[in-house]
Amino acid sequence: MTNSVLTLKDLAKKAVNLLSKHNFARIYTHYDADGISAGAIIAKALLRAQKDFQITFLKGLNDFEPGDEELQIFLDMGSGYSEVMSKIDADLIILDHHKPNGEIKPKRGLVHVNPHLVGVDGTYEISASGIAYITAKELGNNSDLATMAILGIIGDKQKFLSFNGEILNEAVSFGYAEVKPGIYLPSGNLSKALKMSLEPYLDFYDKEEELNEFLSRIGLNWEKEVDELNLEEVQKLADAIVLRLLKMGAYEGVFEQIIGKKVILKNLPIKNAINFVDLINSCGRAGEASTAFRILLGDEEALARGLQINEKHITEILEDLSRRKKEVRESFCIRYLVIDDAPATSPIATILSRYLMPDKPIIVLNIKKDGKVKVSARTTDKIAQKLDLAEIMRLSALRVNGVGGGHRVAAGANIEKEKIEEFLKEVDRLCCAMLA
Repeated sequence: MTNSVLTLKDLAKKAVNLLSKHNFARIYTHYDADGISAGAIIAKALLRAQKDFQITFLKGLNDFEPGDEELQIFLDMGSGYSEVMSKIDADLIILDHHKPNGEIKPKRGLVHVNPHLVGVDGTYEISASGIAYITAKELGNNSDLATMAILGIIGDKQKFLSFNGEILNEAVSFGYAEVKPGIYLPSGNLSKALKMSLEPYLDFYDKEEELNEFLSRIGLNWEKEVDELNLEEVQKLADAIVLRLLKMGAYEGVFEQIIGKKVILKNLPIKNAINFVDLINSCGRAGEASTAFRILLGDEEALARGLQINEKHITEILEDLSRRKKEVRESFCIRYLVIDDAPATSPIATILSRYLMPDKPIIVLNIKKDGKVKVSARTTDKIAQKLDLAEIMRLSALRVNGVGGGHRVAAGANIEKEKIEEFLKEVDRLCCAMLA
């Protein structure tokens, strides 16, 4: 193991030492796949250590009101909100991979486990669920929770290198996961998998004739199950998908992530990792993060509910995207889309930036009914070598009295409706300055 791993392990040990002083923990975590998976990892570890907890799923910390519990744990959030964290009168444990912003001045005990603090890139090398997994292993024999960390890694579009690679290797070596040659597609019959896939996005939704022609051209039956394709059929399909993505103008970096292998999770109720990640994200965005959490903890009734939510939510995203992609506007150094009360913005921003318009950062602004605006910003790894979306969101939001942050390739902000034009001008100015 590298020195950075040992440093993260040392921080995790400090977190466990602080945790050992309490019998109850109040957990706050993000509502996406990484946050929910991190929450499930810590919850399972606490249950095994015979400690009680209460968990809450949050979209962010903008309107956060802390409770009066003696120990509060923040997962996949907290590092970018030093002022909020400094006001909490409790022992704090922060397990986060977002770039820290400012100094946290704790009122009581604080353990801050964040890869950026030890020179590790939290955008690509480890997610919040990975940090939760490292911490859980210090708390007890919890190596089986590696598969939950894999869900968070995939959910945050990270790569299986460095810490993430070690987590995957551990899961495989212990027999909890298997990596097979294949295509990064959801399970199911071929036609539905291609039509409903968000990663990769193949633009087949509501294009039945085009999809049938695609499958006929490569000699594959639309009723065949994705998981039953032999190696020759997998290669045919992979070649055809690559060609289609090239014609769509997709970012070349997506190919290494979707062609070549798929991850099977042997100790979780949904075996195909990509299916499980989609389900967790769907539940979170539908306001049912607790359903995904219960599935991860083994609730069979919750699984049936989660599958229904997932089908409905993916359909909504694909329908919304088919309408909205024509409404994207272009500025000097960004593209942007302003929409009213959409069910979700981050998947739309991700698909636009990775598959349809990868040459400029994409900014999607979702105006909610209360006049608040949720911003999702995405770009490619290639562009992120020159600019930092997290910093751009933070500075641009600050200019209009909002808040923002995140990662270099994926960030967000919260602003007021009347500030949209000023915000976009500042985002465009900063992007142009960094790209110059």
